[in-house]
Amino acid sequence: MDQKRRGSPPSQQIRQNVPWASSRHPLIDFAKNDWRTNPRYDQPEDLPKWSQWAAMLRFHRFRRYIVMYLLLIVACWLSWRWWWRDQWLEDADLKHSLDNVSSTGRYGVNVRPTFANMVQMKELDRELVPTTGKQRPTSNGGERRLIVVGDVHGCKDELLKLLNKISFDPASDHLVLTGDLVKKGPDSIGVINFVRGLGASCVRGNHEDRVLLAYQDLHAKHLPLPGPMEDPHTEDDDLDEESFSHGDYQDRKLAKRLDHEQAKWLQDCPVILKVGSIEGMGEVVIVHAGLVPGVDLDNQDPFNVMNMRTMDRDTLFPSSRKKGLAWSKLWKLYQQRLPPKYRMTVIYGHDSHRGLSIYPYSKGLDTGCVRGGKLTALVIEGGAKKAKQKFVSVKCKDHRLKSNKEDDADD
Repeated sequence: MDQKRRGSPPSQQIRQNVPWASSRHPLIDFAKNDWRTNPRYDQPEDLPKWSQWAAMLRFHRFRRYIVMYLLLIVACWLSWRWWWRDQWLEDADLKHSLDNVSSTGRYGVNVRPTFANMVQMKELDRELVPTTGKQRPTSNGGERRLIVVGDVHGCKDELLKLLNKISFDPASDHLVLTGDLVKKGPDSIGVINFVRGLGASCVRGNHEDRVLLAYQDLHAKHLPLPGPMEDPHTEDDDLDEESFSHGDYQDRKLAKRLDHEQAKWLQDCPVILKVGSIEGMGEVVIVHAGLVPGVDLDNQDPFNVMNMRTMDRDTLFPSSRKKGLAWSKLWKLYQQRLPPKYRMTVIYGHDSHRGLSIYPYSKGLDTGCVRGGKLTALVIEGGAKKAKQKFVSVKCKDHRLKSNKEDDADD
């Protein structure tokens, strides 16, 4: 009886054990349960492993998953081979350079040079800095914003258009310029007067520095020595002819037009402006060109802070050359090594060759306005947990004179 029962179809076994189960029962119809009656489903349970895998390969879904995983592996390998590998090797090389600069060969170990009539560093009033969480009330009830604008170069109309686009309100917004307000563009004096009227802050750029040097020489009453492009029988400008580049004449020309108050305002622009701590950005500083990692702000060389673009990876010595290792790459890696509370974000201009250059811990805003590019602002606004950041730009006209285009290397 047991052998017959074991050899009987599954439906018959159930009918024998369950009296109420029959093919005529209104709720159960075993004749329609194909998996119980069809012999092709009656397979032994002890199939060899290779046979089970072969059976799995017959399923289209399994084969589709295998193809998808293979394609994903190939895509990852290609990404590593053509992009991530080189990036990883470069970062490893740069980190190695940060570790192995000798104390005698490292830039910044000596005392920085001092310059007369120059402010090395200032701190921005904390009342002007956006905060997170509960906002400080402003006179017009708006939220506090910090507006940082890249190199203007005398393009007053574009600056007005940019501020209008972001709905600038002096009652709640504070404007900071990253240097090079003047020269190359059509209205340097107009830009100075306008931003002074707004109570804006600024840092000294390489062009302000050159104009101020010319202004100081102009009022030092040296014996005149006219250059080859100046008529010796006309007015004397009391400026020593140190070089005969076109840029020197532009510096002189603008220096002659500056009154005492305008020159004093430019003179008070520091080389480094410390904004303070902003949630999500760490400590924020604003300079014209860049900073050398590992060197205290007090020891940064003012000339290099106003002129640097690239850096030597072996000595960390900065350079104004356009081709080479961008200082911002080393700055990023250096900041990532520090505890979060010591990290610093630098906002700068000067390097229109790279344009809008956004890295962790550095924001480059010079987008070549005077050349017909754009004028760009970084708008920083307080948020619930961290500061909100957005970049806003306007198109610019090409304001360069034909005779002026050869001097663009100065930026």
